[in-house]
Amino acid sequence: MAELRSLLKPDEAVRLYAISTDSLAENKKLAEKIGADGKGVVTFALLSDPESLVVDAYGLRDPMYQKLAGRGIPYPAVYIIDKTGRVAWSKLDKSYTNRPTNKEIRDVLDALKDRRVQPARAGQ
Repeated sequence: MAELRSLLKPDEAVRLYAISTDSLAENKKLAEKIGADGKGVVTFALLSDPESLVVDAYGLRDPMYQKLAGRGIPYPAVYIIDKTGRVAWSKLDKSYTNRPTNKEIRDVLDALKDRRVQPARAGQ
């Protein structure tokens, strides 16, 4: 997640949010830990979903961890939502180690600006 600090261009009209099932206090600690690495502060909002409402709305709860802390763990996923509120691109992986790179996300953002991206379903 720390690498997302460098994803957006200066003054770019894009909002970036990270959503986790962690509490606000846990998210604050995470942001402080990331910021302490000397590479800059977290430049995006860390949103808290402790009841997994967003996680469940997108079908992201990993059943293997269903009982963990009563809230489970979501699959890692990235959604790019366009100005109309439509999911323009998404990537979901069942392994927490497989996440899209900044370059992959950046390419999609740039393509959206050029209107080259077609809608994609979750998991593609």
